[in-house]
Amino acid sequence: MFCDMYIRKLIIFIVFVCGVVFQVYTQEEDIEAKLQSFKYALKNKNLPKKERIDNLIALGDYYMGNPGDTAFNYLRNAKELSLSLKDSFNLMRSYNRLALLEIYDENDNVALKFTDSALMYADYFEESHFAGIGYSYRIKGMAFRFLERNNKALESFLQANRYLLKPQQDEELKTYLAENYSDLASIYLSTDNKEIALECIEKSLSIAKPIEAWWEIAGAYEFLSNYFLKENDYAISKKYLDSATIMYQKISSDVGLSNVNKLRADVFLQEEKFDEAIKVIVKEIDIDKKDGLSYTLTEDYLFLSNAYAKNKRLDVANKYLDSAKVSALESDNPAHTIKIGQQKARLFKEIEQYENAILELRAILKSNSISTYRESRKEIYEELYNLYELKNDPNNALIFFKKHQELNDSLKEVLQQNKYSVLQSEFNYNELEAKLETRNAQLKLTKEEKKRQNERGMFFIGLLGLIAVFFIFSFFRQRSLSKIKRETLLAKQEVLKIKKQALDTEVQFKNKQITDFAIHIAEKNELLENIKKKLKSVKVINDSHKGILMNTMQFINNDIEHNKEKIQLYKQVEETNDSFRAKLEQKYNNLNEKEQKVAIMLRLGQTSKQIALQLGISAASVDNYRYNLRKKMGVTKGESLKIFIKNI
Repeated sequence: MFCDMYIRKLIIFIVFVCGVVFQVYTQEEDIEAKLQSFKYALKNKNLPKKERIDNLIALGDYYMGNPGDTAFNYLRNAKELSLSLKDSFNLMRSYNRLALLEIYDENDNVALKFTDSALMYADYFEESHFAGIGYSYRIKGMAFRFLERNNKALESFLQANRYLLKPQQDEELKTYLAENYSDLASIYLSTDNKEIALECIEKSLSIAKPIEAWWEIAGAYEFLSNYFLKENDYAISKKYLDSATIMYQKISSDVGLSNVNKLRADVFLQEEKFDEAIKVIVKEIDIDKKDGLSYTLTEDYLFLSNAYAKNKRLDVANKYLDSAKVSALESDNPAHTIKIGQQKARLFKEIEQYENAILELRAILKSNSISTYRESRKEIYEELYNLYELKNDPNNALIFFKKHQELNDSLKEVLQQNKYSVLQSEFNYNELEAKLETRNAQLKLTKEEKKRQNERGMFFIGLLGLIAVFFIFSFFRQRSLSKIKRETLLAKQEVLKIKKQALDTEVQFKNKQITDFAIHIAEKNELLENIKKKLKSVKVINDSHKGILMNTMQFINNDIEHNKEKIQLYKQVEETNDSFRAKLEQKYNNLNEKEQKVAIMLRLGQTSKQIALQLGISAASVDNYRYNLRKKMGVTKGESLKIFIKNI
C-alpha cells in the first residue's frame, strides 16, 4: 500500500536536494542575504546571460517546494532565456526542474510534457548531456508509475539505464543507476516477474554497497521486505526492514525511517496483528501532520480505514475514510479519489450491501481520470467480478472477468517483451552503442551530402543569375560607381567626425568629474584640518566642554580615516578565509577538493541537507563524504565532526 507513497516521498526528498545549485553559490551563513544578492544581480542589465540563467535556476531551486508560483516563474524565465540563446544544456536543466516541480505538485501528466521537452533539446552524442538524459528518463519513469502506466514506466527506466551505463561513471551517476535498478525491480515484481525482479535488486545492491550509498541500499532492503511479504514470509520481511532501518539511521533520514515504519505496519496487517499495525500508523500520522503533506496523510487514513475494516470495526473504518476524503481535497490527486471509492465499496461489501458497492465502483469507471490509471482499473474489474458472483449474476461477472483478464494480459505482454532488456543492455552495451552511433553517423552524412547538393544547385543558379545581371547593368553600375564611392567616403568621414566629437565631449566630462571630485576631497580635508586647528585653540571652560571637543575631534579623524579602515577590513576577511583553507591543506593533505568543500561548509555550521544543495549532490553522497572525513581526520565514533573541524 505504501509503495507509491515511498516514491512520492523520494520525489519530495529530491525536490529539497534540488536547492543544490542555489547552495553551491552560497558560502555565507546568511542565506537570506545571498538570496537578495541573486535578485539584485538579476536587475543588472549588464549581467552575462549565462550567469543570469544560473541565478534564475538557483532561485527556482531554492523556492521549489514553497507555496505559490515563485519557483515556477524563475525556472520558466531560465527556460525562456536559454531558448533565446539556443543553449541546449541549460534548456534540459530548466525543463527537468520544471518536471520535478510538477511531480511534487502531483501534476504527473504535465511533468511528462516537460521531460519530453528536456529530451528534445538533449544532445545524445555529447557526454556532458548523458547524466541529464538519464535523469530525464528517470523522472519520466516516476511520473508513469504514479499514473499506473507500468509499461511506459519500464520503457523509460530502461532508456535511463542506457545513458547511466556509460563507461565513465562518478558516484552520483552510480547512485542514479542503483535507484534505477530498484525501480525496475518494483515494476517486474508488480507483474509476478519475480526472477528478473530479484536480479535487478541484486544489481542495485552490487552498485550501491561499494560506494556506501546508504539511501539506495535501504531502498533495496525495503524492496526485499516487500518481496517476502508477498511470499507470506513475515520473519524475513521484518529482517530486511530492520536492515533498512540501520541504513536510514546511518544517514539520519527521518523520511526513510518513517517509510520503514509504515511498511512494518503493512506486515502487521498481513499477520492480522491489527492493534500493532494501527499503533504504528497513528504515531506516524502525528509526524505527517507536522510535515503538512496531504498526500501522505491521505494514505495514512486509508490504511487505518482498511485495518479497522479487517478487524470488523466498521464504524471506525468509516470515520477514517471520511478523514481521508478531507485530506484528499487538499492534495487534489485523482489516484486518491479512486482509492477512496474502492475503500468505500469494500466497506459496503463487508455489510453485504453489494449493490451499493457495485454502484460505487462503476461510478469510478465512469470518471475521466480512471482511463489513465490502468492498475486501478484492473483492480476494479476484479472487485466487480467478485461482487457480481456474490450477487449470483453470472452474466455481469463474466463481463468483468474478461475485462480484467484482457487488461492483465496486455500489461504482462508488454513487460514480458522487455523482460531481459535491462540485463542484456549491460552485456551488449558497447555493441549496441557502436551500431547506433554508426547508423546515426551514416544518417548524418547522408543528410549533409543532400544539403551540400542542394547548396551547390542553388549556388549555380544564383551564379548564372548574377552573371546575367552583371552584363545587363554593368554600364550603369560603372558610371555610378565613382559617385557612390565619393558619397560613401564623405559619409564615413562625417560619421567619424561625429564619433570623435562625442568621444571628446565624454572625455572632457569625465575629466571634469574627476577634477571636481579631487577638488571636493581636497577642500573637504582642508576644511576639516582648519576646523581641527580652531577647535584646538578653543579654551576649555569645564570638563563637559572638553568632552564635546574631544568627541568632535574624534569624529573628524574617523571621517578622514574611513576609507583606509574599509580597505583594511576587507583584507582581514580575505586573510581569515585563506588562513583556514591553508590550515586544512597543511594538516590534512589527503583530502580531495570536494571533501575540503564539505569540511569548510561544516565549519560554517551547514547541515547535511544544505551541503547537498550547495554541492549539487544527493544527501546520501554528503553522508559518504562525512564518513570519509571522519576516517581521514581520525575522528572517533561519538565525537562531533562539526566541533572537531571548528577547532582546527
